[in-house]
Amino acid sequence: MPDEESFGISDYKGNKLINRLVCFNATLTTSSGLWLGDRPLEFAFPILLLQLIVIFLAARLSHAVLSRIGLPQPLSHVIAGLLLGPSGLSHSRKLQRTLFPKESWVHLDHISLLAFILFIFIVAVKIDLGQIRKSGRKSVAIAQIGTALPFITIFIAVLFHPTIQMNEIVRNYIIHFAGRWALTSNIVISSLLAEFNLLTTKLGRLAMSSSLLSDFYCVIISATFLFVTTMVYQSVALGLTFLFSCCGFVAAIWLFARPVALWIIRRTPEGSPMDEALFLVILLMAIGSSIAGELIGQSVTFGPLLLGVIIPGGPPLGTAVVDRLERLVSTLFLPAFLVIAGLRSNLYEVVSGAMWLPMTYLIVISVVAKFIGVIASCLYCKMSFRDGFVLALILNSRGIIEINTFNSLEDFNLLSAELYAVNIVGIVAVGGISAMFLKAFYCPSSLMPANRRRTVQACAGVVELRVLTCVHGEDHVPPLLTLTDALSPTSSSPLCIYLLHLSPLVGRSNTILAPYKKKQRSRSSFRSVSGVSSSLAAAAAAASNSAAKAPTLSDRIVNSFVSLERQYPTGLFTIQPFIGVSPYATMHDDICSLAADKMCDLILLPFHRRIDADVPLESVNPAVRSFNTNVLLYAPCSVAILINCGLSAPPISALSSPHAHRVALFFLGGPDDREALAIAARMAENPCIDLFILRLLLPSEKRETEGKEEEMDDEAIQEFRLRTGEVETVEYREEEVKEGAETVRLMREMSERCGLLIVGRAEGRVTPFTAGLEMWSEYPELGVIGDILASKDFGGNASVMVVQQSSKVEDGGGAMRRMASRQSSKTECVTKTESVEI
Repeated sequence: MPDEESFGISDYKGNKLINRLVCFNATLTTSSGLWLGDRPLEFAFPILLLQLIVIFLAARLSHAVLSRIGLPQPLSHVIAGLLLGPSGLSHSRKLQRTLFPKESWVHLDHISLLAFILFIFIVAVKIDLGQIRKSGRKSVAIAQIGTALPFITIFIAVLFHPTIQMNEIVRNYIIHFAGRWALTSNIVISSLLAEFNLLTTKLGRLAMSSSLLSDFYCVIISATFLFVTTMVYQSVALGLTFLFSCCGFVAAIWLFARPVALWIIRRTPEGSPMDEALFLVILLMAIGSSIAGELIGQSVTFGPLLLGVIIPGGPPLGTAVVDRLERLVSTLFLPAFLVIAGLRSNLYEVVSGAMWLPMTYLIVISVVAKFIGVIASCLYCKMSFRDGFVLALILNSRGIIEINTFNSLEDFNLLSAELYAVNIVGIVAVGGISAMFLKAFYCPSSLMPANRRRTVQACAGVVELRVLTCVHGEDHVPPLLTLTDALSPTSSSPLCIYLLHLSPLVGRSNTILAPYKKKQRSRSSFRSVSGVSSSLAAAAAAASNSAAKAPTLSDRIVNSFVSLERQYPTGLFTIQPFIGVSPYATMHDDICSLAADKMCDLILLPFHRRIDADVPLESVNPAVRSFNTNVLLYAPCSVAILINCGLSAPPISALSSPHAHRVALFFLGGPDDREALAIAARMAENPCIDLFILRLLLPSEKRETEGKEEEMDDEAIQEFRLRTGEVETVEYREEEVKEGAETVRLMREMSERCGLLIVGRAEGRVTPFTAGLEMWSEYPELGVIGDILASKDFGGNASVMVVQQSSKVEDGGGAMRRMASRQSSKTECVTKTESVEI
């Protein structure tokens, strides 16, 4: 058994706090092995490795099971600790002495604390403080009322509870208890929203903004409380020393660490990975700031938090920090921090104690008060009760920050083992129940109103066509420019392009969906788009004028489309560029919400792979494939996916050059093919395009009685031929096809003559034209025909556009209803964009 004795630590009042000191033989680090008579599990390093393995496996297993019912990952790790600790397996004294002896905890605590420090630094790098400055009245009201009401309610409940006797110890504990249960941590909220793919939703953005304000209030109140209490209980000189040391530390971070970070950013070329030595400088700065924070009396996370906040997020620096640290820290070492919280909790002491009932009462009171405060704030801001309830569920989430707070309180003996266990169980219960209800009842993608779904076919060439064009990189620009030019804006049906440059969310926690503003650009990150890093852009310009003048990726993409806009008369063709930064898993929410808000008729997406005449089909980004599939599933309008095969942007003279492009449409029938025909009809008005329409028909002896779909197909073809009957560049042909092999032969012949092939997606539609072809499908999101054309075995040289008509379209009225709606609501395409206040 190790020897144990006590030692004293002073609190902010100068009181000595009793902590426990465990002594053991420091030389027993590594073992010589079983064959020399050693017992490896009695040595520090082997037992540490075994503990990490057990913790990792237990954490992964618990999350694999509990995630099915909606429990967040941090809370499932705490439950794993409860099962391993004295409440579970370690209730056996023998197992506890073998697997988690007291003398081994010091090393495990050190590793988990280092992981927590790095975790705080990583999360801080992602935080966008610009949200505080831009917070609207909704965020301010929710943060203030949602924080103040539970805080006040807890103190009132304590005063009127008959079994809680207020004394010095209880008063100190209640202050920390009320502060932690009343406040909402932005770190916890961002982790929850990222895990549940809700960062891009309106309520997710509102929760992020409100929680960041809550954290800001917490920092101000905590600093003021420590300063005042130090002056009152100890001395004015010590209080001033504390104040000036904190201010000096903040100034040092701003004046020295931040310029170093900006220097590193300027030394890293755009699109290139950060140099290893420069990354190590940042890592050492984070660890050094933790030490400096300890020296001035702050927590070990104060320095890394402050350093991370002032470092610009996004590429290159923020991205490098996240890419190189997050997976290792979050996957291997951080679970140890959470599992230890469960290991330290003994539920048997809770059951046998006397304080668990009043503490549970206070936790319930705080949760109910926060629900009331958040919902009341939402109703005051004219939000629905449902949105208020969902937002209250999000803001009541608890996690790693609350666990760290109660870990510190127990370390300083400000709460007993019983109270610690009650709070840990409360965190798991409240956070788990909120998360499970949130996952069960809130699915933003299913909330799209069906009566707002739109199609190109409904425009009928007599109203403005609105297209949302999505671009991931510069390689997508030439084919999308060519396709945009082919859509033929006219005076009766002008074209409005909502250009959205999409980037994955890396190195930041807040998502962005905002109009593009060239004056806010910055090489370092997209924070410039959100108006956060104007000072960073100025500093970079002062230090490196050439770098500041270099156009960003967004600049180059937007300029390409603007140059096409200038080739048309004013009013025929309009560009509205946007910037979107979000995780690929939820990127479709931004697309669908923007398409619905702007009343778009078509969403144009690049395929995640590229076809090249000389090179096999090669992967670009598999995550884009899932994104495209989600857009097809949730889009409020029609969707077209472009699979590129060398389709390049037209030269300036192309608008006056006849026969610049050859386009073919395969018409098999169905709503998707009718939508593709409507797009082809617009292309037919472009004199630079030769259009071939090939309609596939069954032999007359195999044709069944025409149903509603066949009648609609005939009407669409008849309307198209009447509309393009006098156009010399349009050729219409019908072919009888008996089986899928003949369909492939005709498509191969046409692909050799044309640069672009247009087909309908026709998902789940089985016809004799595609008989036997679906079994070879590699990309189901393209449909059977689209999948064949995109296959590397097809051997074609043409680009392919696969069209899906919105599954829920407006009932009747067609173009006339749309034209009347557009004129009455006066929603012409203009350059101004309304902003949604949060």
